[in-house]
Amino acid sequence: MTTLAICCTLFGMALGVRLRFFVLLPVLFLGTLLIVVLSFAEQLGFGQALSNIAVFAGCLQLGYLISALVRHMAGPAVVIERKEPLAVRRSVDRRV
Repeated sequence: MTTLAICCTLFGMALGVRLRFFVLLPVLFLGTLLIVVLSFAEQLGFGQALSNIAVFAGCLQLGYLISALVRHMAGPAVVIERKEPLAVRRSVDRRV
């Protein structure tokens, strides 16, 4: 269960860095199907399968939220650093 939580959180963080919000629903659906299949293959009970699905969904969304917040907080700093050199370049280009 701990391995599932760690892997899902890291996978959610990777999704949050690279992709938009709309990717979560298909990933949640496919992951839920995979967990159901694996739970039946391992002959786990219904309650244990539901707890695995809950951990998967919660940790995936938590990882996505963490990386989205970090990207949001770091975004303005990156944009400010990019705009200043462009403004300097434009003023230099106008003089030439």
